[in-house]
Amino acid sequence: MALMPGLQINIGQQLKLTPQLQQSIKILQYSALEVQQTIATTLESNFMLELDDEREEEEKDALEASEVIDSTPSDNEAELDIESAEVLSDDLSVDCEWEEIYIDSPISSLSTASNNDDYTAPENYTAAEISLHEKLAWQSDIYAWEDSQAVIADYIIDNIDDEGFLQNSLEDINQIIAENEPDLICNLTEIEAVLAIIQQFEPTGVAARDLSESLILQLKAEKQTPYVVTAIQLIKENFDLLSIRDYKRIKKIYLLDDDELMEVIQTIQSMSPRPGRAYSSIQNEIVIPDLKVFRHKNGFMVELNQDAFPRLTVNNTYIDMANNIPNNSKESKQIKEQLLEAKGLIKSIKSRGETLLRVGRYIVEKQARFFDEGEQAMYPMVLRDVAESLDLHESTISRATNQKYIQTPRGTFELKYFFSTGVSQYGNEDQSAIAIKSHIKQLIENENPAKPLSDNKLMRLLEEKEINVARRTIAKYRESMNISSSSERKKMNQFK
Repeated sequence: MALMPGLQINIGQQLKLTPQLQQSIKILQYSALEVQQTIATTLESNFMLELDDEREEEEKDALEASEVIDSTPSDNEAELDIESAEVLSDDLSVDCEWEEIYIDSPISSLSTASNNDDYTAPENYTAAEISLHEKLAWQSDIYAWEDSQAVIADYIIDNIDDEGFLQNSLEDINQIIAENEPDLICNLTEIEAVLAIIQQFEPTGVAARDLSESLILQLKAEKQTPYVVTAIQLIKENFDLLSIRDYKRIKKIYLLDDDELMEVIQTIQSMSPRPGRAYSSIQNEIVIPDLKVFRHKNGFMVELNQDAFPRLTVNNTYIDMANNIPNNSKESKQIKEQLLEAKGLIKSIKSRGETLLRVGRYIVEKQARFFDEGEQAMYPMVLRDVAESLDLHESTISRATNQKYIQTPRGTFELKYFFSTGVSQYGNEDQSAIAIKSHIKQLIENENPAKPLSDNKLMRLLEEKEINVARRTIAKYRESMNISSSSERKKMNQFK
């Protein structure tokens, strides 16, 4: 059979996302901080986009339009969904005003700002942070090293992690020095001597090769009481017994009674297992809530946080300039492109706000008992429930709840926090996993330290509250909350 060229016609369906829809999906999955960063970047590059500073009258109107959670959202309320997203118009005129975008998005009013904008309260000042490596490098710079010890010290400090431990062995450090400093000849004895000096630096216990060495370094810096001496000896000789809490053998080996053992254990527990943690430059994550919940006489009111949704508008000055420029000119084309980008961003933020508001209202309505009673009243809820109720896709709900936060009278929570699977209760109302974990945690917190509750006992106590959970499920929930077993808790409680 000869191979001959030919033409074929195939018919098929293909889903394509418009640039506007792609941007809307991306903006929806952004956190509030990422949205602010996107807006700031666009403001620098797009001369058609600007912030609307006329807020007072709009805030008043928005506050009057605030809705209580019991109210039903309007039918014409737009949401971000792939199936029904509209395509951005190419028309040069401005077809979106700020009132149109946020007409159904109540904003909380701002408190009156101070007249002196340059004043900063003393409590807002923070001390400059210093990292562990900077702390060690400063001490190394002022130490009177001999010959090439300063270079060796730099390599050792570079191999100390943020928790204060030496990452590489001395053999590896020696090899690194040999590869990078061909003119420097050193041996393991010299590196060991430099390491011993660095281990005397602050914080105490730094530059140790393992936990036991760090604890010994810290104990040696303490006043040498009999308990400290015994603690050092215990860590050197039987650290494994200490790790598994085999206190009976420890008492037998070191001839200790219960009171003496308690003193030794408490001496060891007073040391830091991570000596470098105090200098770790760990910044708290900046959380900007997208939604706010307020108590209302008829329930709870959900509003968009205006800090997460800055007011944007299109610069009308350039619109007027465009009317005096020929349509086919380069300037007209640039203004049109910038206008489309500005309108697209405003519409994307509008869709994001409306979707979050709808999802937030649904969550607050379903979890109303949580805000009054706490975690034990958490209602089981999954993404599918919200998607079916709001007629949206589950992927849209997932994007709308990931890295989105809501400020409530009980604190600020990520929207995903309110989702948990339900556990069947044999005819009774299903219990959420979060509620069951809260019950388990409360029972363990109130238990007798001398007789901790076993998983079987926890199961029976939950049954008294009409909560039926299998023992293995209780064990799984307990481990997920980093709570030890009853036997481990009993050992730990002996020395508290």
